[in-house]
Amino acid sequence: MKRTFILVIFTILFTGYLSAQHFYTRIGIGGSAGTSNSLDMLYKYTYDGVSQTVRIQPVDLGSGFNGCVAFGFLPSKYVGFELAISKVLGFPNFGDSIVSMPGGTSATAKIKVNVLSVIPSVVITAGLERVNPYARFGLIVGVLPIMYHYFDADQPSVNPPNEINALQTYYGGVALGFNATGGINFHISKLISMFAELNFIGMNFSPTKSEIIKYNINGVDQLPTMNTKQKETDYVTKLTVGEQIPDTSPNKRLRKTYPLNSVGASFGVMFNF
Repeated sequence: MKRTFILVIFTILFTGYLSAQHFYTRIGIGGSAGTSNSLDMLYKYTYDGVSQTVRIQPVDLGSGFNGCVAFGFLPSKYVGFELAISKVLGFPNFGDSIVSMPGGTSATAKIKVNVLSVIPSVVITAGLERVNPYARFGLIVGVLPIMYHYFDADQPSVNPPNEINALQTYYGGVALGFNATGGINFHISKLISMFAELNFIGMNFSPTKSEIIKYNINGVDQLPTMNTKQKETDYVTKLTVGEQIPDTSPNKRLRKTYPLNSVGASFGVMFNF
């Protein structure tokens, strides 16, 4: 009799467990604002007719538009697991000059970062039927981060005057960090829900390579005349003082870390299975 009672209880709990678990997929879009700045990337020049001044132009690499596709599994009403793929298209930051490409009084510069990320997370929900609050905590791995440096300058003082248009990309390595999200699901039907959420991302990017992929002077492509050392750079953690790098090899510089921290909001639709 006792064994029968235990078996009945186990069957009821197991059946409830199975009925609660389900898979889902969600699609969302949103935007983010950076919460940290880099202070050694862009400069702002001013000239008052007497003296020239230069000041730091803060660069926010965390702001941008984002889209996300996620797949999740809830083994119970309260705890689940999710794997998301997110793409962030960064907002551009503007200045008069980039530190690696200084220009004249009419120079303009732009920097932005695009990141494709994979985000594994643990999901915790309140388990409510109609309006269900939830939280997600997990890692964020930027598998394809790339930073763009655009540079345009007019040099009227040289003879003949020059107009320069350049683009340098920074890439390599992964951007690592963490993600924390809080949101609410609004159940429309058994199969469809709408969601709105706030999220915080803490992530850093340390590129290992850069390459100049565009360099025009007065509309003429200069890349064919440039050697590998002029076009490409490897970023390392240790440099040998006095090392002679051949023209056929990439140049070397010390590696830097750039913050991609942000806080953002997104909304979308969830399909339950």
